[in-house]
Amino acid sequence: MTGNVVIHPWCIERYSEVDDFSESVFFTGNGYIGLRGFAGWQCKKSPRDHAVFKAGLFSAIKPGITDMVQLPDVTTVIPVGHTPVHVLQRLDMKKGVAEWEWETDGFRFLSQRIVSMADPQLICVRLKVTALKNACLNVKVIEDPTVSNLPVHDDQMIQATDQVILLQADEINGRHMMFHTVTENEPVSVSWRLTDSLSTRADVIIGDTVSETLTAELAVGEEWTVEKQIRVLCGNETANADACDPWAEHEKAWSRLWDDCDIVIDSDHPELQGAMRYNIFQMLSNNASSRSDVSIGARGLTHGRYKGNTFWDTEIFLFPFYMWTRPEAARNLLLYRVNRLSDAKALARRQNLEGARYPWMCSSDGSEQCESWDIGLCEVHITADIAYAADRYTAVTGDAGFGKDISELMLETARYWKSRLTWEPGKAQYSSFFVKGPDEYCGAAVNNTYTNYMARHNIDLALKYASMPDDERKELAFVRDHIAILYDPERRLYLQDETLDRLPPLERPNSDVPVYHEICFDRLQRYRVLKQADLVLLMTLFPYDFSDEEKRNVFEAYEPITLHDSTLSWGIHAELALQTGLWAKGETYLEKALLLDLKDLMGNTGREGIHMAALGAAWQAVVCGAAGLWDNGGIPAVKPMLPPSVHGISFTVRYRGERWRVKITENESSVTRE
Repeated sequence: MTGNVVIHPWCIERYSEVDDFSESVFFTGNGYIGLRGFAGWQCKKSPRDHAVFKAGLFSAIKPGITDMVQLPDVTTVIPVGHTPVHVLQRLDMKKGVAEWEWETDGFRFLSQRIVSMADPQLICVRLKVTALKNACLNVKVIEDPTVSNLPVHDDQMIQATDQVILLQADEINGRHMMFHTVTENEPVSVSWRLTDSLSTRADVIIGDTVSETLTAELAVGEEWTVEKQIRVLCGNETANADACDPWAEHEKAWSRLWDDCDIVIDSDHPELQGAMRYNIFQMLSNNASSRSDVSIGARGLTHGRYKGNTFWDTEIFLFPFYMWTRPEAARNLLLYRVNRLSDAKALARRQNLEGARYPWMCSSDGSEQCESWDIGLCEVHITADIAYAADRYTAVTGDAGFGKDISELMLETARYWKSRLTWEPGKAQYSSFFVKGPDEYCGAAVNNTYTNYMARHNIDLALKYASMPDDERKELAFVRDHIAILYDPERRLYLQDETLDRLPPLERPNSDVPVYHEICFDRLQRYRVLKQADLVLLMTLFPYDFSDEEKRNVFEAYEPITLHDSTLSWGIHAELALQTGLWAKGETYLEKALLLDLKDLMGNTGREGIHMAALGAAWQAVVCGAAGLWDNGGIPAVKPMLPPSVHGISFTVRYRGERWRVKITENESSVTRE
């Protein structure tokens, strides 16, 4: 079992040292605060270790570029002289508790940690000690104010080495630390309360760190519990009232979440059940559901990769989960974009365009953070992706009032497309030049079909939601009706762009390492090879727009040349393969999608954190692929396509203010209002 994650229906376990992989997969959070699963009985080796993040807390690392601030670590509780090498690590997903268990000469230890789902400001840690003989034990509790960031470069080929100080300490005492961000002067407060059941002496030392040493004499069989309750506040937050039993309140909150969000899978592969719950657990743990001023970064709160920024991942891959299970969370994720419309308009103006253009890498203030020209300026489909998600939300939730909130967004993003597309008189069409679709190996292409199809849909949504002068309405309708969509009628096949079929093929390397680590990115973009799902994704976003034959043709044409060098790819391929009855492919991709982080299939979960979008793609593969869930004719409907190894799926969804129970077996299916 050493080194491997064992997956149970409601928990995961690993017996090993606590390495960076463990720190990622045993992450705990509540969407407002996130803690990597570091060893709570060890001091930091570096000021950037023991990553603790607060949603929305960003600070400038240089002009115009920010990073998600790492917070000081006040969770360390050390049984002096009894540090383990290998421990049994456990994540109880049902209760939301991370645990580390080990035994040494004379004692058994259980270290536990929660980030409270009942109180967004609260972290709780405790150490339970059981004496195996009569002995004295010292426990040292440490609060370390030294903290820094190691901003990760946008270019994945460049290893970051320069640490940046973003927080400065103002006040440190035995129960409280005050900080401020160096550039913005944003206040940060960390306070704690320490309780224990047995100690006879406590020594407190305040210096570079705050440490408190507790001493107890234990008789054989006697138990000793040391517990810390930690409260983290930023800005003008005021402290919530302390609960009598925060652990019990946390467990109740998780019980309510699972009642809404659980998926039960009857499969020949038992690991899939626990993996499905793990994906849901992490999506819940990384979403601040009641806040509209924060979104979800590419790695959530599990790592500082991509400087904590938000991408299209949120609207296309993660959003369906929240839309169908937690409508309030979905609404707030969209309000995050709506409230940054002025920033999107400013970005369009800086690019000499009209309307609103949303940034590729969005920081908390709505600014573009991407420092790479070909991605930041060319991967423009994100603007239409946001409009798409907003429309899906209104369709599924029935939130009619939200149409008013998004009407300006729909109009301004449509105006962007009118100015970003180019009219070609000889072809009587609007074309897109120098764009990247979801497949980022395609180079700066001409008429990427995903981008053009989404742009056309975006303009159509503006005509649906927004009020405008008649002449503008006619102009936008003309643009919509003349956007180039590449389609080969003989093959009944949508084409990715105008150049892909003209490029030479790339022989697949015999390696699981992403090909961009082996081939110069410039050269890579001139091969007929895909990084991730492009048209395959488009087929899943509009399931009623394309025939089963067209979907299958796209899958069979593009899947063989897709390297899946992005974690966005496996779940989407699983979804379309299942929808079209390609069982062998569907099952293979479904298993990869669900186990991606737990099995470290990309080899970077430890050093880069949990792949948030992949969690959402795996959820869609099960719910929209195998179960075939979609809204149709004013009710939620399913079109089950269970692969042979899956015998049943059941879950609940929210649809237009009501809760619906979906049950699917090999022989029948039902969607009933509860």
